Amino acid sequence: MSDKDGITRQFGYVCFDSETDPSDGFASVNGGPARRINGVNELSTDVIWLCNLGFDAFYKKSDAWRSPWLRHDKYLVVSPKDILKEWGMDPKTTDATQEAPVISEFFKRIMKMAFRLIRDVDPKARMEDVFQGRFLREDLRCILPEAEYPKSEAATIIKSGNAWQEFTQTAVSPVRGGRWVMLRKPRISYAHDMFHTPIPRGPFEFYGRSEIRSVARDKMGWVCNNENPCIAEITINRIEGDIAPIYGFGNATEKERRIARSWVAHPELIVMSNFTDIDIKSLYMGAEYDLIGPNLPEPVKDFLASKYTAISWSAGVLAETLWRACALGEEKSKAMGEERAHTSWQGVWIKGADKSNMFLSAMQLTEKGYAVVSYGLGWVRCAVLEDDIPDLIRHGLTLGLLPQMCDIPKGLFGADRRVPWQGDVNSMAFSQFTLTGNRDLLWGVDTIPLLSRKQRKQTFADLLKMYGGM
Repeated sequence: MSDKDGITRQFGYVCFDSETDPSDGFASVNGGPARRINGVNELSTDVIWLCNLGFDAFYKKSDAWRSPWLRHDKYLVVSPKDILKEWGMDPKTTDATQEAPVISEFFKRIMKMAFRLIRDVDPKARMEDVFQGRFLREDLRCILPEAEYPKSEAATIIKSGNAWQEFTQTAVSPVRGGRWVMLRKPRISYAHDMFHTPIPRGPFEFYGRSEIRSVARDKMGWVCNNENPCIAEITINRIEGDIAPIYGFGNATEKERRIARSWVAHPELIVMSNFTDIDIKSLYMGAEYDLIGPNLPEPVKDFLASKYTAISWSAGVLAETLWRACALGEEKSKAMGEERAHTSWQGVWIKGADKSNMFLSAMQLTEKGYAVVSYGLGWVRCAVLEDDIPDLIRHGLTLGLLPQMCDIPKGLFGADRRVPWQGDVNSMAFSQFTLTGNRDLLWGVDTIPLLSRKQRKQTFADLLKMYGGM
């Protein structure tokens, strides 16, 4: 069975009673009522199922991976628990019979948007062939510009932990008795930022220490001011004491994987030059700078530019999925048995830009007296006392950062007044609806990108009339 967009699958969510055991639980399809199941054998095979099993539990500690229609809790760029938080629900107190329909509805929306975008780029795409990856971002790389991957010796250095950090765990002690509160850049505007950050184009040439000395006395200045893209092998001699705990250069996030970081791409290096004494040991230099944004397929550009995309939470999740797909590692089938880089040359720059952007936000919050415990991927997480949450949220708004709806104290922002949003102007409406807790309106406008272009304007007007919000 198929609709006109080639959608041949339904979408569901399974909330297993145990997050490590795929047996008993509650299941919902397309936002419908949850039903009790006693195992994966009771899940329909024409449904793609998101579930609450973690990656390790899914692939290493159970046989859940054997069910090709089942997906782990990190398949999307947002986990089921964070979906609930961003929609004002507490995962600890939300019953599975309430959780399952909400998650399955959003999973359906995100997946339908994703497939329709793929079909807009490639009208011959079949759902059975598309959704095969461990993560949705792996399934979406097919509609993005071809990336350049390091080969041979260069591939050995472009590894997670050695050339970039996925996110940063700071050395700041959390406030005793405090709550962890996440603030994030609106996903659509941040995707625009990532797609318009300068990225390198090859070929790349290696420079050793002696070769750098032959062309520059001030190695750091030469690299930072170079018009060509550079990624450098460095030694840090000193970092300013008040910044070091926040920047967390090379901080390990797992005790079992402590990697001594030694390579830094241009975006990070330029920021680090302001507070770090660095020695350049060697580098790779590319041919020129470019942007990903102008090279995206037209349907992807149109999706990102639509004003209705900017007010849709599900569309925002898809936008984040797209920019993060630009930083995926090389596919095994294309590595031809050689050393495989963990990301492309372009991906290192995107990750470096994300680190730099969110470090600056983290520092600004630190200067206001907040304990920043981690940051990256468009967000900052702070540990604060309950009474300080309103002030943290207000400071976040001045930096273009939004809280999760579950952390917004009731009545903090009146529905009849414009919220003090100082971020991207295109995110103003989404911020207004989120901060005032207008979930009915957000729920309605979320599906507008799935409507035909003719229906969108009138549907938005009808929703505003019904639920207010501006």
